[in-house]
Amino acid sequence: MIKTRNVSKELYKNYVLKAKEHFQAMNIEFERGNYNSSALCAIHCCISGADAVTIFFKGVRHAGDRHEDVVQLLESLEIEREVLKHKVRQLLNVLNAKNSVEYEEKLTSQNGALEMIKQTERFFDWVKDILPAN
Repeated sequence: MIKTRNVSKELYKNYVLKAKEHFQAMNIEFERGNYNSSALCAIHCCISGADAVTIFFKGVRHAGDRHEDVVQLLESLEIEREVLKHKVRQLLNVLNAKNSVEYEEKLTSQNGALEMIKQTERFFDWVKDILPAN
């Protein structure tokens, strides 16, 4: 069982705002040539976006150590299965790079950051589409 924390549904907006700020920073850092920072912002945009979705639909957010576990929460939502499967894949493509980006000695390349940006854009666009405008 995954660890969760109860969050008032209306607070999903705070997580959308966090995701939006990370998204903006991701693009700014990429333009500056700061690919490691850009990749890290992409990761945090996706984490906040996923939290916004689970808070809005379930009133909980993931609170465990493995960010990939949020997938179980997303997969329990009443959302069209094929769309959800595709979005979970995009999310995991970004989250799977977290350890490397944050803790390993390898640097993020321009192409690596660009791929993370593409996946993040697709995932965050979906987050904004399924949640009420705020």
